[in-house]
Amino acid sequence: MATSPCSSSGVSSASSAGLGAEAALEIRTRSVEQTLVPLVSQITTLINHKDKPKRSDKTLQAIQRVGQAVNLAVGRFVTVGEAIANENRELKEEMSIACIEAKRAGETIAQLTDVANLDHPEYDGRITIFTDKTGVVKAARLLLSSVTKVLVLADRIVIKQILSSRNKIQQDIFKHVSTNCQQQGKEHILNRSEVKS
Repeated sequence: MATSPCSSSGVSSASSAGLGAEAALEIRTRSVEQTLVPLVSQITTLINHKDKPKRSDKTLQAIQRVGQAVNLAVGRFVTVGEAIANENRELKEEMSIACIEAKRAGETIAQLTDVANLDHPEYDGRITIFTDKTGVVKAARLLLSSVTKVLVLADRIVIKQILSSRNKIQQDIFKHVSTNCQQQGKEHILNRSEVKS
């Protein structure tokens, strides 16, 4: 699946929950796309490194920093998502699951890009970078999918709040119009009775 997650047709990624079950997820929301652009660029940088088998220490440190930055950004994002989940009971379970998936994926990316965790079977002064590139790709897909879910759920909450506010305003306007109509009706009746007398 080499399609860009941020294309003009929408966000397209695969969700691999748990042991690798993949379900296609396609969302056509401009705000979601724009929110994901920085994350997608970091992950793309991480995954699309040149496939040279050996790396210098400087390159390894840069890849590790990107992995850590992704994990840190996901941690902050998850904190906000969990706060939203705690404030909205109707979507709490879905939001919590998406946050857990995102956190797990961010941690996996950080682990897979950690220089200390790399295998060094043939150490000759230069280190081989991630032996599990497939794992990084799967974690990145899960991360993008779960972050998208959190954003969509947050959008649903905002839309629900907007609709609730709109309904309240409509009710207030109806009450105001109704009160004015009743007041005008009473004044009209009083005026008619004064005219007859």
